[in-house]
Amino acid sequence: MPTPPQNANTLPLSASQNTAGAHPEHPTRPPTILETIQSISPSDFKQVHKKPCVRDALLFGMGAGFGLGGLRFILLGGRRTMWSVYNWTIGTFCLGSAGMYEFCQRRRKLEMAGMARAVEIVERKKVEKEREVERRRGERRLARERMEKEEEEERNKGNGMGKGKGWLGFWS
Repeated sequence: MPTPPQNANTLPLSASQNTAGAHPEHPTRPPTILETIQSISPSDFKQVHKKPCVRDALLFGMGAGFGLGGLRFILLGGRRTMWSVYNWTIGTFCLGSAGMYEFCQRRRKLEMAGMARAVEIVERKKVEKEREVERRRGERRLARERMEKEEEEERNKGNGMGKGKGWLGFWS
C-alpha cells in the first residue's frame, strides 16, 4: 500500500524549537501569577522612571488625581466625604496615568512610523538624485564625444585634401 503524500501545511520539526527561553517541559502553559511575581525584582521599581512614557504618565496622573480630588474636597467638603475624595483621587490617578501612558505609546509609534517613512523617502530621493547625476554625466559625455567628432571632421575638412580624407589625399 503506497504512503500518502506529506501534508504541505505542516511545519518542519525545527519550527517548534524553543528559541525564546520558555520552559521546554511546558511550552504551551502560560506563566502563573506566582511565577510572574517572582520574576519582578526590586531593581525594576528603581528603573521604572527610565522607561519611555512612564514619567510623563505618572506626572499627568498625579496632577489629574490631585486636581479632581482637591476639587471634590472643596465642592463637597466635610469629614464624611473624605473616603469618597480619596477614592476619586486614586481612581483619577490610575485612570489618568494609564490613559496618558497609552496615548504616549501611540504617539511614539506614530512618530517612529513617520521617521521610518522619512528615512525611506530620503533614501528614495538619494537614489533618484544619483540617477539624475549619472544621466547628466552620460549626457555630458555624449556631448563631449559629439564635439570631438565634429572637431575631427572639421580638421579633416580644413586640410584641403578632400572630403573625409586624411593627409594622404586620395590614398586614404
